[in-house]
Amino acid sequence: MKHFITTCLIAAAATTLGSACSNWLDVQPYDQISEEQLFSSEEGFQKLLNGIYIELCSTELYGGSLGPEMIEVMGGAYEIGDDAVKWGNYPDLKRYDYASDYWRDRLDATWNKAYALILNCNKLLEALDGRESLFTAGHAAILRGEALALRALLHFDMLRLFGPIYSQHPEALSIPYYTSRTMNPEPRLAASEVIERVLEDLTRAREELANDPVITEGTLMSADPTGGSSFLRYRALRLNYYAVTALEARVELYAGHRSEAFARALEVIRAADKGIFPFVERAAVVGTDDPDRIFSTEVLFALSHSSRNQIFLDYFSPTRTTFVFKMEAALINQTIYGGGQTTGGYQDDYRNRAVWSTSGSNRYFYKYADMATTGAIENTMIPMLRLGEMYLIAAEAQSDNLANGTSYINMLRRYRGISTSLPSLTQELLIYEYIRELYGEGQLFYLYKRLNTSIIRSATASENTLPGSNVFVVPLPDSETDNIQ
Repeated sequence: MKHFITTCLIAAAATTLGSACSNWLDVQPYDQISEEQLFSSEEGFQKLLNGIYIELCSTELYGGSLGPEMIEVMGGAYEIGDDAVKWGNYPDLKRYDYASDYWRDRLDATWNKAYALILNCNKLLEALDGRESLFTAGHAAILRGEALALRALLHFDMLRLFGPIYSQHPEALSIPYYTSRTMNPEPRLAASEVIERVLEDLTRAREELANDPVITEGTLMSADPTGGSSFLRYRALRLNYYAVTALEARVELYAGHRSEAFARALEVIRAADKGIFPFVERAAVVGTDDPDRIFSTEVLFALSHSSRNQIFLDYFSPTRTTFVFKMEAALINQTIYGGGQTTGGYQDDYRNRAVWSTSGSNRYFYKYADMATTGAIENTMIPMLRLGEMYLIAAEAQSDNLANGTSYINMLRRYRGISTSLPSLTQELLIYEYIRELYGEGQLFYLYKRLNTSIIRSATASENTLPGSNVFVVPLPDSETDNIQ
């Protein structure tokens, strides 16, 4: 009997992304196609890989839980009230009540979705071995590199979410790491061993992506002008060579490997200096009625989601009649974009002027709202890795003295329209810069967990959440604990 692919991604169809992505993710329904057929052509492999990218946009992963919603609530990004009628289950998450039925189910769904996609990465990688002759020269290596990087990304985020506070307990048992398509449970590994395997996959991915066209031709963010395949185009919407390098920098820093993190971040910064990922132009974000709010030219890797504007409508729009996700007024006005030299916050910051909008006494977050320009690829992008983070990593990783990294922060700030330099970098100022740069992108909880420091949710220090395992160590899902012997 033929084996049929039944995991979550295969039902994805071309309409999932629509015309906004041209034909770069042309995926047809595959719930009735056997693996034998799927893996009989280069096109079949490409469709499976594209399906994985599409499913990363799901609400269980980076289109919701691990993007602008659940993980950002955990990171203190939003002011959450206590009225259950207005706020639903979010007050429980604000209190880090991971045991509530609702959040236990949500976390289970995130875990299960991530590992289902890991299984599909492994299916693709195993099927690819010995079938390289099906591919146009060089395409098999690109496909293998992206699949390895996707596997590493998903495992790493499961470690960051469910694993121990790494700086305190790197040898504590954490999560399993799957490198084959087995349906049998794998044993949990020490967090340090998971990091080793993530880095092994990323090293292999970089080797496979050594001839990625992004290195010589840039991101190629348009369809092939000759009407040919777009498989090697839209490189900022794939885990391209520099995105993998940036992910390595993120992983190395999380593991406390400063010199390695610095080297990888610097490689990406140098590529950007050559024009591959240029900083956004002032005219694109300030003084225009249609700003590029995600600073798209700087995005190293983004997911493409044709319904991304629904994220804005569901969580951030001032027209909402129940809750609206936004930063505490005092925090944004007095600290993040106020306070001057004391906090590094200035109203003229591009990140403030392009992304935040004032209505009455409230300020609303517009990063995920559509631009007025119809059909723009920017309207589909959910940032996963961006150039600004490489400057933040370089600043922190350059040496064991944080002050030595001040120049990298000041350089980033100049590209954000801030002419006043910080005299010396401190951890507090670094955290504020992370908030400005990555707000709403699902990274703040992991920042606090890595540093094992208080979660900043308010301008009033006593309102901030103290660090601890009850906050940072999310219990394993029931589906995993049931497998523990």
